Order: sequence, then C-alpha cells, then structure tokens
Amino acid sequence: MAVQMQYSYFPVRETEMKSPIDCLIVMPNETVVVGSASVTPVLLNHPVVNLGYRIDCNGKAVFFTGDHEPHTNIYDPEDDGFTEYQSLIEQQQRSIVEAIQGVDVLIADSSYSIEEYPSKKGWGHGTFDSSIELAKATGAKILYCTHHEPTRSDDDLEKVFAEALARHPEVVGKLDIRLAREGDAIVI
Repeated sequence: MAVQMQYSYFPVRETEMKSPIDCLIVMPNETVVVGSASVTPVLLNHPVVNLGYRIDCNGKAVFFTGDHEPHTNIYDPEDDGFTEYQSLIEQQQRSIVEAIQGVDVLIADSSYSIEEYPSKKGWGHGTFDSSIELAKATGAKILYCTHHEPTRSDDDLEKVFAEALARHPEVVGKLDIRLAREGDAIVI
C-alpha cells in the first residue's frame, strides 16, 4: 500500500492521511467479515495478481472487478497445449461467474471498445461487451461500466457505450446498464 500511495501514483501521501490505515492480507475465496459486511476476494485475470471483491451485506450484494480481462486461450486450436489450457480457462471462468452470481450491482472493467481491444489484448482490461456478457452470465441486476480509457473524451465515452448497447439489444430493458460517473451514489 505504501508504494501505491506514493505521490507519483496518488495525490495524497500516506503521511498526510488523517486516519491510520490497517491492512489485512486476504486470499482468494476466503471471506473476511468487516462490520456487518462479508467480503470475498476472487482471483481475476490480469498480468499481475488482481482480486475482485464480492461484498454481501444486509441481503444485498455488490461485485467490483477492478482490473479484469476476459480469459482467452494463448494456444491455437491445433497446438498441443490448447485443450489443457482451455480446460483451465473454463474452470477459472466458472469460478468467476459463480462468485458474481446473482449480485445486485456489478461494477466491471470496461476500458475498451471491441475495436480497440485487439491492440490491447493481454493488458488486463475488458471491454464494454465483455462486461455486458459477464453481467448476463451472472444474472446481475445493475451493471456499472467503469475503468474508462483515460484518453477518451466524455462524448467519445458516451458514443462507444451507445454502440455497445446497440450490439446487445436482447439485454436493453432487462439489465440496467450504466456508465460509472464521478459522484454517482449507488443505492440498492
């Protein structure tokens, strides 16, 4: 945490914080109770270890992916390792879907459009479309698309979001899909 809070990454240094920071080492799929909430870390797909978090409290559930790229097979179908690696990927995908299953709110990494993704593959971030597919697979009620590409203007963000929605007409009106915005308050 101290490295993450260096001024080059974050505008407030740890020494300037008004409250003490207590860190707890967590392990994937081991639930931690914080007050009345249960927090379950889930291993996601990113070039470095990255955890998403399911938070259950008072009968409601939220899942935050942080950085997450959908799993893809690094082998071609004719390669020797393809089948074994595909099996591993499918197991990891099932684990993620099970962890998110039935949440009220899914806050998911939607950094790229599907047109941008091929040049960003392996960077550890998803697309609007992959987030919509994840929300559909898990039965999430509300999807917040977040982790927006920082070079995209607000107008461009609205445009790629609308294009993604147009590619998924089967969920429009059934799944509440929103762009995460600064200052949003989520009430569930």
